[in-house]
Amino acid sequence: MLQELQFAFGVTGPILLLLLLGFTLKRTKAIDEVFVKQANGLIFNIALPVLLFFAISSKDITESFDLLFVASGVLGTLLLVVFLVLFSKRVPTQKRGVFIQGAYRGNKAIVAVALSVAAYGEAILPSLAVYIAVVTTIYNLVAVWVLNSTGALKRIITNPIIIGIILGSLASLTKIQIPAVAISTGAYISAMTLPIALICVGANIKLSSLRTNSSLVSIATLIKLVLSPLLIVSIGWLLGVRGDYLVILFFMSAAPTASASYVMAQEMTNSGELAAEIIAMTTAVSVLSITIGMAAVRML
Repeated sequence: MLQELQFAFGVTGPILLLLLLGFTLKRTKAIDEVFVKQANGLIFNIALPVLLFFAISSKDITESFDLLFVASGVLGTLLLVVFLVLFSKRVPTQKRGVFIQGAYRGNKAIVAVALSVAAYGEAILPSLAVYIAVVTTIYNLVAVWVLNSTGALKRIITNPIIIGIILGSLASLTKIQIPAVAISTGAYISAMTLPIALICVGANIKLSSLRTNSSLVSIATLIKLVLSPLLIVSIGWLLGVRGDYLVILFFMSAAPTASASYVMAQEMTNSGELAAEIIAMTTAVSVLSITIGMAAVRML
């Protein structure tokens, strides 16, 4: 167990340091809210789609698709949402949708991808892309439903990450020859993506806001960081997922709450502060929970 914990911290340690760097830079005013907002836009709209496009287009996408891996994420996410809908009947109506979204919607495209790449290298990216595309579609559909909004289809088809995955898949299937200069440019963009994304995640942590909804935030954090990976990894194990893919399934299910949940909550409800608090708490606690959980899953 000690060896596994050392290996796990070797993966999560750099993630923690980048989060702390972002947090510190923001508090010391080395970067400000405007920079973080613009950098987030750059990462979400350009850098991450480019990273996933080139990762997929350079491989045979048919070899990257693992049905049991993706099915575990889909089934586990749906079961988790059902549980949250039933459990949240005790939550005040105006905060219910935000609570549900905060407890199931993980930061897969940044934190989970960064962990997976740190542990297993960029060769794993095509498999992650397929998983992210499918599960993110479910995330958006459920979020629009629980927040009593509209426009789920528009959110899915205009999502830059999903567009990048689809274009990369088409390039892989058609075996299009991408010019060397484009590949080199893509490599430069891809190299900056995850470090800057993690710095922005750290910069967005606002610990001062955690007092307002402490009980709901604590419950959502427990569900997101403990129940979610326990449920989804168990389903994966029962379906036959083993080896590296079981650990990656853990990363995907144990990632802290995605920043997108705050954007949607702010747009569609009056409880945006609850979403921000859940993001802050799950991000702050996730490095410890992921380190311990990763060691346990690797032993399994």
